[in-house]
This record gives sequence, structure tokens and C-alpha cells, in this order.
Amino acid sequence: MATRKAQKESVAAPIGDRLLTLREAADVLRMNSRTVRTYVRRGELQGRIIGGRWRFRRTDLDAFFENAPREWDFGAEGDVGD
Repeated sequence: MATRKAQKESVAAPIGDRLLTLREAADVLRMNSRTVRTYVRRGELQGRIIGGRWRFRRTDLDAFFENAPREWDFGAEGDVGD
């Protein structure tokens, strides 16, 4: 019995929420996956490559959204998003 308890204690703490793929992260943010990768390269969004694929935590996506400017300037005059 004591060895089973010791094995449980040696296991790493869980991540806390399910990791999202690049496509899922883009869907959450309602962006193109290329745009998400651009924000990661700029260091504005946290993401990791695990097993050759991008993975994102929902908490990082929420933080990105919360820290984003209220209005994005894309250079289009009078263009309002959906």
C-alpha cells in the first residue's frame, strides 16, 4: 500500500485544462491559424510545440484576449468587424 501512495505523489501536477490544437485556438479567438502563429512568433501569445504540433492552454488564450487593445488598427478606414 505505501508504495502505491508514493507512486501517486511522484506524478507531475496536471496542466489544469486541456491543451488546444492550433486550429482549436484559432477557432476560440475567431482568427485564421496563420494569424495565431504570427502572434506566437511575436511573443504576444503563448504556445508550445509538443510532438511537432502547436498546443495552447485556454488560460493563455484568455490572457491574450484580455491584454489585446480595445480597437485594432488594420489600416482600413471605416471598416468594422463582425
